[in-house]
Amino acid sequence: MKYLVIILFSLLFSNTNTCNEKKKTANHQEEESQTDQEITFLIATLNGNDISNKKLYITFDEKRNSATGNSGCNTFSSKYTIDKEDISFGYPIATKMYCEENAKLEQEFFKTLIQSKVRIITEDSLFLKDETKKILFSGIKKPKE
Repeated sequence: MKYLVIILFSLLFSNTNTCNEKKKTANHQEEESQTDQEITFLIATLNGNDISNKKLYITFDEKRNSATGNSGCNTFSSKYTIDKEDISFGYPIATKMYCEENAKLEQEFFKTLIQSKVRIITEDSLFLKDETKKILFSGIKKPKE
C-alpha cells in the first residue's frame, strides 16, 4: 500500500511541463473539445463521503480514452481503457501545487481512481466501483454550457 502511495507521489511530482506549454495545450484542447465526445461529471461522493462542496470533477474524452479533471487542488490527466462496463485507469499525471487543506483528499482521490474497475454512466449520473461492486465515486453530469 505504501509503495502505491510512493509511486503516485513520484508520478504526481514528475510533471515537467511549463506554464506556457500548459496554456497552449489547454487552448488546443478547448478548441478540439467542441467536436469530441466529452462528458464531465461533478464528483458528489468519494468512498461514501459527501465531497460535493470541494468542486472535484472528471471529464471523460471517449475519443482519446483519457480522463481529465480537478482532484481537489491540482488538475490531472489519466488514460483509461474500457470494455463494456469494465474500466482501468493508468497512473494519473497532475500539476504540482500543494494545498495543505486538500492534500489528504487528493491522495485519496488518486488512490481510489486507480482502484476503480467498473464505470456506470446513466443519463445524468456516474458511478465508479471497485471489483466487488462497492461504489467508490458518484457524480452528477455537468450540464453543457
